[in-house]
Amino acid sequence: MLVLSRKENEKILFPHLGIALQILRVGGGKVRLGVEAPDDVSVLRYEIASEEQLNLFAERLKQTARDQNHAIRNRLHSTLLGLCVVQKQLALNKTEDAEQTLEQLLKQMEGLDRELGHGHRDADVPGRRKALVVEDNSNERGLLASYLSLSGFEVEAVEDGVKALDYLASHERPDAIVMDMQMPRLGGAEAVGVLRSDPRFRGLKVYAVSGMNQSDLHLSIGPEGVNHWFTKPLDPRKLVERINAESEPVVA
Repeated sequence: MLVLSRKENEKILFPHLGIALQILRVGGGKVRLGVEAPDDVSVLRYEIASEEQLNLFAERLKQTARDQNHAIRNRLHSTLLGLCVVQKQLALNKTEDAEQTLEQLLKQMEGLDRELGHGHRDADVPGRRKALVVEDNSNERGLLASYLSLSGFEVEAVEDGVKALDYLASHERPDAIVMDMQMPRLGGAEAVGVLRSDPRFRGLKVYAVSGMNQSDLHLSIGPEGVNHWFTKPLDPRKLVERINAESEPVVA
């Protein structure tokens, strides 16, 4: 899930599509939307586009749909319909409805971006890093997983320490675990203790994210504890910087 409440100058990125969107202002029956796209992609207002440009747009959508699988074709179709709905809503001064529709469209675009990214992962992004997010709050879990995915990671997410240990026992070892400390059934500190006592997970990178103080849980920083402690509220940019700095270079 992507939260679309954005501050001024913050952007929503779709790296596999090569597109960045920014909602600058909503009011007066209009949405001020900033769009960044590759040089070979034309960005036009629908109402001033020529018939030839609209036909070209429709043909490109059809061509993309022919080249992609059924799921992506449906996403493209829904996006096109949604843009038409937004145009009608704005024309009728239904600003709140237009905002909601835009939010849905952006989520659909994020999903399409993920589809394209998964489809090209093996060919275009060899050695893509894997991360496991362990967080009991579903909203935080989804947001953090989305941010890591958009930052180039292949992400799995589970809701507690028990699920994390089950996942690690049956899946390929991730490059990093991002773990909340306060969780039901098995908390982060206890899960880290289990991992550090198992020789299979020696050297596994574990990053704690918690509203608690490190000293309260008696969890060390280093080989027997966590690699780094991040206090909530988390700045995900610093988390990604730290993981990248401590990871082995990806070999293309």
